[in-house]
Amino acid sequence: MRRVSLSLFAVMAAGMTLAGCSSPNGPSGPTGTLTGTLQAVGGPPGTGPRPLAGQITLHESNGTKFNITVGANGRFSAAPPTGTYTATGRSPQYEGGTADCQATGPVTITKGAKSSVKVDCQEKQ
Repeated sequence: MRRVSLSLFAVMAAGMTLAGCSSPNGPSGPTGTLTGTLQAVGGPPGTGPRPLAGQITLHESNGTKFNITVGANGRFSAAPPTGTYTATGRSPQYEGGTADCQATGPVTITKGAKSSVKVDCQEKQ
């Protein structure tokens, strides 16, 4: 009897996990893979790029936004919906999290393809 209870629990847990994957708040339609970095650049001579934790926001021309959390190593990976976006970033380690950091150009996400972007926070020298 105990084995049946554990099996039933495992089936219920798997069902809840699958239900979480089909959240109405997730991307609808085809997605691609986006990897990249959020980093501080510039500053005093001799200092290289410095990884930043924070958030990347992808802005689509129709006003849609897609947010991505960036870890302490400054790297991220996400599966946003296909489209062309402007990428900005913010980090509490740069200007107290109040200033936008920019990618050098638009980011295009294509179904099933991998894209990458660097979002730079320009430090003063």
